[in-house]
Amino acid sequence: MTLTLRPAHADDLADITALQARFDTHWFGAPERDESEVAEELDHSASSVVVTEDGELVAAAWTDPPRITLTIDPSQAPAPVLATMLSWMLETDGVVDVLSRDEFLRQALLAAGWHHTRSTFELLRTVGADWILEEPVWPAGIRITDFTAATPAQVHNLIYREARWADVTGHVERRLEDWTALFVTEKDDPAQQVLAWRDDRLVGVATGRIFADGSGWIAQLAVARDVRRSGLGRALLLEAFARRIAAGAHTLGLGVQAENERAISLYTSIGLRIEREWQVFAPRP
Repeated sequence: MTLTLRPAHADDLADITALQARFDTHWFGAPERDESEVAEELDHSASSVVVTEDGELVAAAWTDPPRITLTIDPSQAPAPVLATMLSWMLETDGVVDVLSRDEFLRQALLAAGWHHTRSTFELLRTVGADWILEEPVWPAGIRITDFTAATPAQVHNLIYREARWADVTGHVERRLEDWTALFVTEKDDPAQQVLAWRDDRLVGVATGRIFADGSGWIAQLAVARDVRRSGLGRALLLEAFARRIAAGAHTLGLGVQAENERAISLYTSIGLRIEREWQVFAPRP
């Protein structure tokens, strides 16, 4: 059996989607992204490759710097696949997220000289009778709108300037055009985005979407620094989740850096639960 690394092509999309479905089903019980969502990630990647074994696709990876998304068929031993794409991974100068339960891939990375630098958590909860979201309580003087009341530049400025999103370890700052291409698309329903204003100033935002598998996701929750600890972040989160439930989401979730204890405390206090740990691996200097 021969493993071959090559750049990903447009006609690989169906095979990459099928590979992702096998990975998701193995680890999470069901596919979590459809072909259009996989295509969206590939379209935004700086570089993408696949590994084939005698012509059959067994792994795929793409990079949205500094993050490398790496998917290996669960039936494959990860060490040979990793060895095949290691040079490409090093050239990207990126880091790779590995599911903490994937002991074989973790050990393969450690053997290749990579090390665990930090972790992120996914907090999830199924919508049901056992979990009733509280009503949001808005600080005095706050009014809320959806995305149609603001320009992308206003929201981008709030996230990266007034809320200092990129100051959090693991967060990256995106240029306006790159951020817009990711978060202001036909899949991102303006009515699902919650914006908080004080007078004419945008002071908070909760962005995200409902994915094909029915999960209502919060992509970015940001509050201006001088408005924090007022309860605005909690209210934004509750309102955004309520909108996703109303639109048909059956699971709610978001991601957070494992060291961000204040944010985790907020998320668990409304009923979310830590369900997955992704360990971030980087090559040793």
